[in-house]
Amino acid sequence: MNLNADRALVRRAQTSATGFGELFDIYYERIYKYAYRRIGARQNAEDIAAIVFEEALRGIQKYRWQNKPIAAWLYKIAARRVADFYRSGARGEVEPVERGDDGIEDKVSESVSMRAGLQRLSEGDQEIIRLTFFDELETEEIAALLDCTANSIYVRLHRALKRLKAIMEQEAK
Repeated sequence: MNLNADRALVRRAQTSATGFGELFDIYYERIYKYAYRRIGARQNAEDIAAIVFEEALRGIQKYRWQNKPIAAWLYKIAARRVADFYRSGARGEVEPVERGDDGIEDKVSESVSMRAGLQRLSEGDQEIIRLTFFDELETEEIAALLDCTANSIYVRLHRALKRLKAIMEQEAK
């Protein structure tokens, strides 16, 4: 989504329930998948996604356009709720992913070596790779989320992938 379209979406969301419904329709699944990949339990991810949009509904009137994608604001809310979930210790049971479960299993089921390689990376490297490839955020959205420039995202991603490749090559030996 380009910034002009995003800004228009924000204006509609601030002025009508239909506009906010449009925002919800565009971003709910992405926020749910983000939470699911971090928590691994469907019910908890659904709860977090619901809380994110409840907070967004309460805060949309105060939201001030800063020439950054609205997705960055929603992902920041989601990141705080995921952190709250882990701080609370109320983890619940992780539910197995069933075949045909909204296509999420394709994204969640990384290869064993890829998962092991990702876990050996720094938290920052893991985050940039997940936001790019698993959450499928655009560079501008990631930059806004992480409060940096798009160029620094390209550099960080390139370096993280280079480190991941080295780890996987080392494990393959």
